[in-house]
Amino acid sequence: MEKKISLSAIATFILLVMVSLSANLTAQKVSPTIDFSAYKRLKVKPSEADPSVKNWDSAHRVIYDKAIKNNKVLLWLTGTGGSTDHVPQSFFKTALDQGYRIIALSFMSAPGVSQVCKGDYLSQDVDCAAEFRRKRIYGDNTFLPIPDQYQDAIIPRLTKLLQYLSKNDKEGVWSQYLDQNTGKPLWSKIAIAGQSQGGGMAEFIAQHESVARIISFSGGWDYSDSKTKKIAGWYSQKLVTSPQNVFATYHVKEGASTELAKICKELHIPAENVFALDQPISQQSNKPVHGNPYHTEGIKNPEYKPIWIKMLGSGYDF
Repeated sequence: MEKKISLSAIATFILLVMVSLSANLTAQKVSPTIDFSAYKRLKVKPSEADPSVKNWDSAHRVIYDKAIKNNKVLLWLTGTGGSTDHVPQSFFKTALDQGYRIIALSFMSAPGVSQVCKGDYLSQDVDCAAEFRRKRIYGDNTFLPIPDQYQDAIIPRLTKLLQYLSKNDKEGVWSQYLDQNTGKPLWSKIAIAGQSQGGGMAEFIAQHESVARIISFSGGWDYSDSKTKKIAGWYSQKLVTSPQNVFATYHVKEGASTELAKICKELHIPAENVFALDQPISQQSNKPVHGNPYHTEGIKNPEYKPIWIKMLGSGYDF
């Protein structure tokens, strides 16, 4: 009897191991870990680049091919609540293959626009979303509902990081991404890609700077009236970046697909640069995002790699 129980236990153990191995292999196929060891990788805390930074000090991440000296930067801006601890690896690898170098910027990603500019507050200030985004991007206006300081804003943090890299990573030749007269980012050599809140930030920047390229993945839906879902007025402002260099995606099944389609038209993004995604949801996107897993499909699903390549174009700077 003891021998039968022992054999049964062993058989059960082996079965469990086989199931576990199968699950692990499936997980690896669904969410592969991409090897970036061939590239130079740096982590720089915002406070290293700018000692005045006191909040949201998780590291910026930098990835580039040391053999490429003259190329564009792809600046990555995460969605609400996101950080540089979790980046879209497949998309990043595609961007590197297209010739870009990557900066995943650490900035205050919470709260998001939709968490602040709503209800009574929005009804009292219909320009809330534009004021919010201006504060989080440039840091040069007064907007009390969020705690962001000037040194926390996206462009000041990017500027300080590029200045830091210019001094501390000589082989990267980072000075080429700074205007030598102003010390500010040289936007003609910088593309911006962002998810959700980050995509909206990219679109807002495109209205104020002539950026090499803009890629918005389901880039946020700001309202001037949340009850009627009237989109925010700032979307109608003329792009400074050439519309031909502005790209956007959204999934037809995500919650705000109607609003996102309207926003693309309001921004005058060329129809051929807007991708209404419609593939079945990928296995690696099986966790809902605010109850809607389709919201992150554009950046997560490798089925869309051909679209990524079209939106990225060439990262080489000839």
